[in-house]
Amino acid sequence: MAGIGFELRKVASLGTAKGVFQASLSGIMIVAGPWLITIGTILLFQHPALGIPSSFRELFTASTVYIYAGSLVMTGGFHYIFTRILSDYLYRNEYGRAYAYTLRYILRSSLVLIPVGLLMVRFFMPGETVSVLHKLGFVLLFFFINHIWILMLTASAIRHFNQLLLCFLIGMASSLICMKLAMNYGGQEYLLLAYTSGQALIFIMLLFILHKNMGWAKLVRKGEFGRYIVRYHYLFITGFLYYGALWGDKIIYWILRGEKTAGTLMRLYPDYDLVVYFTNLMMIPSLVFFVIYSETEFFISLKKTLDSLTGKTVTTILTRKYALISSTKRILKEQAALQGAIALVFITLVVNSPFLSQSLRLYIPSVLSISFLSLFLCLINFMFYVEQYLTAMLCTLIFFIISVTLPLLPVIGEHLIPGVSSMTGVAAATVTAGICFFYILKNLPRIIFSSMNRSQLRELREDQLKNS
Repeated sequence: MAGIGFELRKVASLGTAKGVFQASLSGIMIVAGPWLITIGTILLFQHPALGIPSSFRELFTASTVYIYAGSLVMTGGFHYIFTRILSDYLYRNEYGRAYAYTLRYILRSSLVLIPVGLLMVRFFMPGETVSVLHKLGFVLLFFFINHIWILMLTASAIRHFNQLLLCFLIGMASSLICMKLAMNYGGQEYLLLAYTSGQALIFIMLLFILHKNMGWAKLVRKGEFGRYIVRYHYLFITGFLYYGALWGDKIIYWILRGEKTAGTLMRLYPDYDLVVYFTNLMMIPSLVFFVIYSETEFFISLKKTLDSLTGKTVTTILTRKYALISSTKRILKEQAALQGAIALVFITLVVNSPFLSQSLRLYIPSVLSISFLSLFLCLINFMFYVEQYLTAMLCTLIFFIISVTLPLLPVIGEHLIPGVSSMTGVAAATVTAGICFFYILKNLPRIIFSSMNRSQLRELREDQLKNS
């Protein structure tokens, strides 16, 4: 993502309000487009002015939440490996092959996603209580959402931010217009299908934009995905652990304290769910800040350090290393300060809101959880840059275990405030990741040289196997 960060940074550095606004808005759509649209739609759907019956509001909310949560939890590891492969294509400036690989991934994953979507419908919506049209919308939305994530990863390479932003705005507007038409002329059973039509439009427009800007080139490597899973198995596992940690405690509370959605087996815990939707919005500014500033600053410092390892004196290497450590500390402090300021403003709004203040005890741990998560993501991504995948996986495992274990404990879990387990897990994982990462930075030259030797040995073995 550093490449897109540099491009957005150029736009923001124009020094005009328009440049900053454009960079920020484009960054929001790129790092959180599908997620933001979903949360916005769910919150908008709750408004009585739309005239949507409360029973169907619950069905629509449950369906979209299960689709998004399911798409991330079930495919997180595959998305991480896809991103790793895509990064290598882009690093070699093979944009046509990057697009071709994206298409091949979408085609192959479709063979799995469509049956999985059908199984989810069969399991969560048995019988004929829920209309066939709604079930069809569920399967199609599951299909398109999974692939919009993938297309946005590829789209980060093309730097045409205005096109991407316009694509999302048109898709979101289309969803709302189609939903309004469905209510007026069809009925509530058409609503999810109408919403899906806007997401399908985003999918089609993204495909067109990518083809226009990247072209297409024939792929020459076979079995690439499997080899990458074997080689980057820690990264693969991290993807599942991360999204499992994010959604694990929510799923547990749905099962233990949630309310069943009429006519389905889907359960939600509205009091906690709404808190999660609101507090998740807090993280969007810090994600944009990370992409535009934090990641690019770290990338520049890291590149200088790595460049010094080839042909520079020991004094220069040590100077660059300590400069990298100092720069990383400053980056993390700025990231923490921004997220802390956002958290303070958010809590102030909650305290002074008659409606939100009723759930203050739920908001506090969720706000703290998001604040720690902002730092945790920084640290984990920085570990990816120096290919310390095992350490990243172990830190994420801490997050996962604590987040899903505390609500299940016999005595503690019954009295635990929702959000506390997630907050505790991500706080422990963030502290651990910080300690581990600065240890990595202090020993970076030794780690890099030893990893180069291991990499050379691995490539030699692969060449020998091919020749034999």
